[in-house]
Amino acid sequence: MYLVYNILLLQEGNSCNCRVKEYLQLSDYNVEEEDLNQLHNLVKVVYNKDLVLLYCSDVTYYFSLCERIRSLTDVPIVVLTGSDDEWVKIKMFQAGADDYIVEPYHSGELVARVRARLEQYRRLTSSYGYIKVGHLTIAMLSRRVYLNNIEIPMTIREFDVLSYLAQRPDIVVSKEEIYQAMWQEKFVDTAYNSVAAYIKKIRKKIEPHPEDQKYIETIWGIGYRFNT
Repeated sequence: MYLVYNILLLQEGNSCNCRVKEYLQLSDYNVEEEDLNQLHNLVKVVYNKDLVLLYCSDVTYYFSLCERIRSLTDVPIVVLTGSDDEWVKIKMFQAGADDYIVEPYHSGELVARVRARLEQYRRLTSSYGYIKVGHLTIAMLSRRVYLNNIEIPMTIREFDVLSYLAQRPDIVVSKEEIYQAMWQEKFVDTAYNSVAAYIKKIRKKIEPHPEDQKYIETIWGIGYRFNT
C-alpha cells in the first residue's frame, strides 16, 4: 500500500489537453479538476492538495490567480501553457509559480517535473522540522501530529515510534530495531507484542482505515515500513 499524492488541475472549461489528467493518473496520482469559470471557493478546492497544476490559455490574466493560490498554500504550483514569452515566465515566477511548462511537451517530461516538485517539497518541509505525507503532518520540534490540519493526541511513546518510522521513509524497519531504539533494552521474544501494540494504537489515530495500512505498512516476518 502506497500513498497517492493529490493534484489540483485548474483550467478554463475544457481548454486543457484532457490527456494531462490521464498522464498523471497513469503515474498513480489522484487528480481533481476544477473549471476556473465556475470556481466559487478557491480556498476549499486548494485545501489538502499536494500540488496545483494551473493551465492558462492566456497567462497574462492569471498572475493574480497564481498570487492568490500562493497566499493560500505553500505546495508547488506548476503552470502549463502555450506561451513561451520570457516576460510572462518571469512574471509568473514572481507571482509564486514553482515551474513553467510550455506546450507542446512530452508526457514523460510533465510527469517527471511534477514528481520532482513533489519530492523537492517533501524534502524541504522535512528539513525544517516537519514531515508531511498526504494529509498527515508530524511536527518534530513541537512533537505534535496533525491529520487534515487537526491535532491528533499522542502519548510520548506513540510519538517516538511514529517519528522514528517517519524519519526512515519507505525503508523496512525491523521490530527489533524499533524496540531497542524506543525502550533502550535488549530485544526479547515478548517485545514483539509491545511494538505491535503501539503500532496498532498509532494506526487507529492516523489511518483513515487502519486495515488498509496507508501510512504504516506491516512487512510480515520483518517489521514495518512508513510509506510516502
